Amino acid sequence: MKEANELIYFEIFPWSKNFETGIALIDEQHRELVHILNRLAAHLANRSDEIVLNEIFDELADYADYHFKTEEAIWSAHFGDDEWYLDHEATHVSFIDKAILLKENRDQKPLDDVIHDIVSFLSKWLAYHILDTDKRMAKAALALESGASMDQAKIQANDEMSGSMKILIHTVLSMYDSLSDRTLELMREKALRQQAEDALDRSEERWRFILDGGVENVWDWDIEHNQISHSENDAPLFKIVDNRFTADDETAAVHPADIQEMKADFQAHLDGQTDFYTNKHRILRSNGSWSWVLSRGKVVSRDEQGNALRMVGTHSDITERELAAQIYQNSSQAILISDINNNIISVNPAFTKITGYQAEYAMGRNPKFLSSGKHARAFFDAMWEDIRMTGHWSGEIFNRRSNGEVYPEFLMINTVKDAHGEIDHYFALFDDITEKKKADERILEQANFDPLTKLPNRRMFQDRLQQEIKRSQRSKLPFALLYIDLDHFKDVNDSLGHETGDALLIEATRRILGHVRESDTVSRIGGDEFTIIFTDLRDTLSIDRVMQEIIVSLSRPFEVRRNSLYISASIGITIFPDDAETASELLKNADQAMYLAKKSGRSCFSYFTPSMQKEAQKRQLLINDLHKALDLRQFQLYYQPIVELQTGKILKAEALIRWNHPERGVVPPDDFIPLAEESGLILEIGDWVYKEATRQTKVWQEQFNLEFQVSVNKSPVQFRSSAKIEDWLEHLAEIDLSGKYSVIEITESLLMENESRIADKLLQLRDAGIEVSLDDFGTGYSSLSYIKKFDIDYIKIDKSFVSNLTLDSPDIALCEAMIVMAHKLAIKVIAEGIETEEQRRLLTDINCDYGQGYLYSRPIPADDFEKLL
Repeated sequence: MKEANELIYFEIFPWSKNFETGIALIDEQHRELVHILNRLAAHLANRSDEIVLNEIFDELADYADYHFKTEEAIWSAHFGDDEWYLDHEATHVSFIDKAILLKENRDQKPLDDVIHDIVSFLSKWLAYHILDTDKRMAKAALALESGASMDQAKIQANDEMSGSMKILIHTVLSMYDSLSDRTLELMREKALRQQAEDALDRSEERWRFILDGGVENVWDWDIEHNQISHSENDAPLFKIVDNRFTADDETAAVHPADIQEMKADFQAHLDGQTDFYTNKHRILRSNGSWSWVLSRGKVVSRDEQGNALRMVGTHSDITERELAAQIYQNSSQAILISDINNNIISVNPAFTKITGYQAEYAMGRNPKFLSSGKHARAFFDAMWEDIRMTGHWSGEIFNRRSNGEVYPEFLMINTVKDAHGEIDHYFALFDDITEKKKADERILEQANFDPLTKLPNRRMFQDRLQQEIKRSQRSKLPFALLYIDLDHFKDVNDSLGHETGDALLIEATRRILGHVRESDTVSRIGGDEFTIIFTDLRDTLSIDRVMQEIIVSLSRPFEVRRNSLYISASIGITIFPDDAETASELLKNADQAMYLAKKSGRSCFSYFTPSMQKEAQKRQLLINDLHKALDLRQFQLYYQPIVELQTGKILKAEALIRWNHPERGVVPPDDFIPLAEESGLILEIGDWVYKEATRQTKVWQEQFNLEFQVSVNKSPVQFRSSAKIEDWLEHLAEIDLSGKYSVIEITESLLMENESRIADKLLQLRDAGIEVSLDDFGTGYSSLSYIKKFDIDYIKIDKSFVSNLTLDSPDIALCEAMIVMAHKLAIKVIAEGIETEEQRRLLTDINCDYGQGYLYSRPIPADDFEKLL
């Protein structure tokens, strides 16, 4: 930077954003004051004439006085007569006094000493007044404006100025030290050369290298007379210089790893091999820590033989600078510095490691050569707009390595401004976040997506549903929630294994996705349960069409592992906001509608209706009452006789549970047994039924001296549970009843589940002498292999075959075939639903063993049943 008179302008004190207090008027005046100080230092360094120096001294004093009055008005308004304000006012007075004294020294001291005094004073004043005191006052003032008390404001300001702020101040001071170091070194070397040419007596010259704030340790060694003069703080360092390093190495303060190289550099300069002595080494401080020192010197006088007579030099503490350089070089973050035109002027090794580009290639180029092409121009326009407005930007961006690979990075860009608030350069740091992004994606996928189908899971579905509710509320367009359950999927899973089941689910997912829009969300929320959020619903015709397509698609055969498999789908549909306005209610409604579709024959869809909601509420109330029914002794067993057809004797009975509800009256089993199974209460209820039935069996045997047998229905849920058969066997032992007097009735579907624990429990019953009866025979997936495998004692012909039984009906042939088959397998047959004498006679003629039905008796309480006996 040059003034009008072409004066070389050394900015010894470059302005930094760190000087800003947050109060605009004060910061503006601080910048102008620093500008005047830089001009003054420059004119002193260039030995300007007295008139110019006086003008600048006057300008400095006048502007300082104007600034101090402005600043004191601000502080007075906030602090009044507080000690902070009074101390600050005294500081301003001392600055004016010192400035006047410096001006007077211009006529009383050598110019070099004046320069030294000015640089030392100004650097300390800048650091401790502007950067520390004024910033602290400003922070307290801003806190007072926010409503804090004086004590609170002071505490807050002190806290903010401690810790990282102290480090910041120290860093800024180090920066000034470094800049001042280079500038004043050039000035001093120029002066030394001039004085060396004009001096008549070199032995009287004393060279001092002056750096910012007087922190340099200066030494002057009269080698000829072995006299040493040095800065007060340089005594420990000068032991290394003394006696040409004849001191014991072990007593020296220099790091053992550095001492030999330092000796060699020093001796080489004494011997005239180098123009200057320069060495960087570590010294041991009194507190036990090691600091980096830059030692420099020059022989300024030699005799006719070239022997050194006098040498001057400095020791500079460069610990901060060295640490900063090491951090720059060894940082795992890439660092890129560019000029005001955004051309790269420096990069660190991490830049090369991440991008693959060598520093030589990057120098002078615009960073746009790293661009991946994945971001539109608008992205970069917005980024640079943020930088212009705020001075910084941070975010994720994709760049390209030298090998062409595109990678994600987290980038931070900051502007660095000069003393006049103008941008000097840009400072960028970035990390390769490829692995982090992959890890985040894995976590996101595991948390939100089904690992098998890759569809959103229940958690993600809930989030998408909430978002769609909000979107629908804004757009005023309804949406539909569809609940899909795959019919007969469990049969496939149980019979052919989970791998086959998984493959079927993947194919089913593909088929469902083939019939929805990209804007719709398909989720897997359970084993064979899917949901679809059907957005922007304008009419239900579009839903009907899509649902029919899905049903038809899922009904086609699945070719999986060389098996042709058949399933279907039952679909429930609910509409937002017509049916419900919350996510939980919508899901419940869709689930209820799906169950209605199952009850309607499967492979169809059903819309939620208010009547379904009422039915669901009724079911929930019934479940609540069911939880209390056992404790309140509301259950009762009814018994229906099972008659030996050839003799007409009642030798057996089936125990049937009834619920005597205090408000609803007698609740039939078909109404509450499914609820008990769904809620898990069936385990406790089933246990009570078995124990009560066997207790009653024991009573009748003793009362009527009969070998009487009672059948008890056992739910598949009981077989699948962890409940143990041993509990029943212990009960039989307690009442002294043989197992042969009880029969367990099961359904054919239970046998098809093919689970080892079900087989184990059936075998336990057989081993205890308890017989097994297969209920509703002929209506399910009857299989002779299952009947043979599980050693069934009875089959019960379903009443659907008996109700229309006549001599000429097809049912007579079916019944006779079942009886003959069973007898061939040593299985006895019970016909259910006998209501007429003709039915009884026909069944007797085809050798059916037992009959059960209204012809003999309806299910009746135990007291009434005793009359039949």
